[in-house]
Amino acid sequence: MPNLVYKKVKVVTIEGVCVIRYKKQFDKWELDAGLKLGGTKKYRKRFNSLEEAKVHAEQIKAKLKNQGVGGFKLTREQLVDAEKALALLSDTKFSTLAGAIQFVQRFASDKKSDITVKELVNLFKERKEEEANQNLRGTSKATLAEYRYRHGLLSDLFGDILVREFTEDTFKPLFASKGFSPQLLSKTKTLFNFAVKEGFIPENPIKIDPPKKKASQPKIFNDEEWRRLVLHAHHRESYRFSKGEPIELLAYVTLGLWCGLRPTAEIQRLQWEDIHLDEENPSVYIHPDWKVKHGRWVDIPACAVSLLRVCRKSQGHVVNPKNLRRRLDWLKEEARVKDSWSPDIMRHTYASMHYGFYNDKNAIANQLGHVSQGVLDHYINTGKKIRSKAKEFFSFTAPLPNSASELSEKIA
Repeated sequence: MPNLVYKKVKVVTIEGVCVIRYKKQFDKWELDAGLKLGGTKKYRKRFNSLEEAKVHAEQIKAKLKNQGVGGFKLTREQLVDAEKALALLSDTKFSTLAGAIQFVQRFASDKKSDITVKELVNLFKERKEEEANQNLRGTSKATLAEYRYRHGLLSDLFGDILVREFTEDTFKPLFASKGFSPQLLSKTKTLFNFAVKEGFIPENPIKIDPPKKKASQPKIFNDEEWRRLVLHAHHRESYRFSKGEPIELLAYVTLGLWCGLRPTAEIQRLQWEDIHLDEENPSVYIHPDWKVKHGRWVDIPACAVSLLRVCRKSQGHVVNPKNLRRRLDWLKEEARVKDSWSPDIMRHTYASMHYGFYNDKNAIANQLGHVSQGVLDHYINTGKKIRSKAKEFFSFTAPLPNSASELSEKIA
């Protein structure tokens, strides 16, 4: 209930001591002693009622009468203790004793600061699952799986330790003894950043930074390599292993080379209904929850449309997931590209050829969906050197020989 005394009395003066004023915006009474108590900072305190403020004013008056201004200074023992405390502050996040005391008061009386590492992991998991249901950024299936792995390690090894007592020294030796990489160690910072945000701890106890990645230029196929790869995929599309499983990798190779799709996060998730070959502008739809939190349409060039028509089905996965790694390794061997193969090499080849042909870096970024500036610069630099080859790349036509032997000669 609002304090109604101020309607009659707004200011009370205690002669030689202070002035007491009602502060309507706070609904409190402020005692203002100015600089009368010594020092360079004005003495002001607020009270819930005028009576409380008057009682405190009388205490100040008595102290001034008996001890003078010196009665409000620290004793020698208090000064020594304060100096020790200030020296300790140099190793903390606090710059004043008041800030440190406020933190202690906050967490000493707040039971939520006693949360364990295991409880924090579970709370983080629940929060991320809620965000995933809302399709928020940073909650893809791959990201959540990574969180479960790295936070699961912390929960298994240190689940019973209180979060406020957890330090880098607690687990750094154990991680090293088990052979866990410094990069994995640094990635546990995510969980403790969440703890800071929620108010469980004042700062992240993990100080390790992830190791810097070595700068390396993305590899691309040369003219002979990409031709051998697509021709073998075309020629061996229906070839079957001894157990009867067909190779069926023409769509995989085509979408990687001429659309620049990510082989795992995108190509392997595609359904045939996501590929629109009969539209005026043929394209493939990439769903927003696969890699980054936005969907995109990727253009399919004419040469790729022809190849996809060869292997198109009415429904189902574009790439058969059964024994995919074994089938892909077999194709690499057959096409003699195993030694040059590296992760995303088809995507890198596509991006470089795209710039060589279209000379448009914004178009590359739109097609790929996401690419760092450093890698984009490499695509541009490489593309400038292969413009003539890029024209051949995008004008490729799938051979239609009269016999299997004729095609074999072409891909030899």
